[in-house]
Amino acid sequence: MVETLDRLSQAGGVLSFDRPKRTYGFPSGQHVNMDLDLWMNRHRFKLSPVADRLFTFLVGTHDEEGQVQGTQTELAVELECSQGAVSKAIKQLDGKNLAWRVPSVKRRVQLNPLAGYRFRSDKHLDLLYRMRDQLKDRKIDIPKPGRRTS
Repeated sequence: MVETLDRLSQAGGVLSFDRPKRTYGFPSGQHVNMDLDLWMNRHRFKLSPVADRLFTFLVGTHDEEGQVQGTQTELAVELECSQGAVSKAIKQLDGKNLAWRVPSVKRRVQLNPLAGYRFRSDKHLDLLYRMRDQLKDRKIDIPKPGRRTS
């Protein structure tokens, strides 16, 4: 090491160290990012069990656009519930601005990227920028303790 530094000081050059890239320490090697306040206060939204499972499923399976493709019947199979329960769950998530049906594309549900995202931070920021106008109307209000939610 000393010899290398001596050669660099005489001849010039750059000495750098990059840690080897590794997967995350999680068993799957993957992670999701969620707003900490939202995560810690999820119970305050008083989501139905199916809506809570659907929200978790959306956070873990969305594509780079924050969307999950599938019919309500397909989602019902995944969540082990009825198609009607999925329909009600989507309406409940929509009412709380956590997720909603994509109006221009059939069979797609949009996760609010302010709630969670599972890709790199630069992709997250790009998506937030592209959705900035839509997200102005999709603010997530975390219920306060003791406040009733609809």
